Amino acid sequence: LGDTWHNLTNDFSLYSFPDASNPQQFLKAGVAFQNLHGSYDAGERTLYNLSLHGEYRNKTRNQKWDVEAYGNFFLSGYNAGDYNVYVSLQREISKNLGYLQAGFENVSRTLSTAWNKESSYGFGVYDFFNKENVIHLFGSIDQPLLRLKLGANYYLLNNYPYFHDYYQAAQESNPFNILQVSADKVFSVGRHWILRAHLILQKRAGNSPVNIPLFVTHDQFGYEGKLGFRNLLIAFGLEMRYFTPYKGDGYSPVIGQFFTQNETTVSEKLPDINAYINFRIRAFAAYVRAENLNTMQVSSETGFGFTNNNIIAPFYPSQGLRIRVGIFWRFVN
Repeated sequence: LGDTWHNLTNDFSLYSFPDASNPQQFLKAGVAFQNLHGSYDAGERTLYNLSLHGEYRNKTRNQKWDVEAYGNFFLSGYNAGDYNVYVSLQREISKNLGYLQAGFENVSRTLSTAWNKESSYGFGVYDFFNKENVIHLFGSIDQPLLRLKLGANYYLLNNYPYFHDYYQAAQESNPFNILQVSADKVFSVGRHWILRAHLILQKRAGNSPVNIPLFVTHDQFGYEGKLGFRNLLIAFGLEMRYFTPYKGDGYSPVIGQFFTQNETTVSEKLPDINAYINFRIRAFAAYVRAENLNTMQVSSETGFGFTNNNIIAPFYPSQGLRIRVGIFWRFVN
């Protein structure tokens, strides 16, 4: 049981640099032809797409205006009529106020093959779904002097596809909204001890099959410095992640997808806690992480172990203790 896809895309693009003294300003326009070949349990299918795309970027040397804009439109083929548009503007207001960013994004797309009846996983899929459309408005204020960033995201979703009851596919035809505000702040606790806090508050408006936690935080506290050694750069400390209880999506191994459910509440017994150490000595760098320390417990029945697992989806606990090690060594003759 499975789907296999082969993708070959030929792209022809033209670049233009309006200001020879500023290589970070350019225009790009092009055309792409895509060939797709899919193999299902029920057979094979060959598809194609012809699309136009364009992009403009400008990062001014005085950092007063930064512009990023791009778009893609499918002229013909399997995804004919699909498009995506993205525009972002950023300006430095002043040294005291920092940077202000505002942007807009709109995506209209044909649903992925998970909602295709021909797919090997297409259980309970209807014959036809409308294109999904997502409007995304975003903005942020970044103040480097205070090491503070405030952000907001607004999503308007229409024709949202989802699964329910383990394998049944559906589509929400009524538009609904999601509003998300966030804050990032870096605190200096002493000379080398750093606290990084990332907070998210989010809310859904309108009836929809999307369930999200009201509050999410991801924080890090640790040491960053040299510990008195000339060639050593080291960072070590603890990370924590927490979210408020909510009706988390269930997982269906039959279709390999998450599905909406409203019966079981997903909550954490303790926040997820990880320990880390990263260091570099000249050309040698390495890291060690001990993850899910929050699962540690001592029981009169089972003794000591990492078995106090959080539930990340109904009937799916998180892992116990996990150790990860990475090494990078650059040799230069």
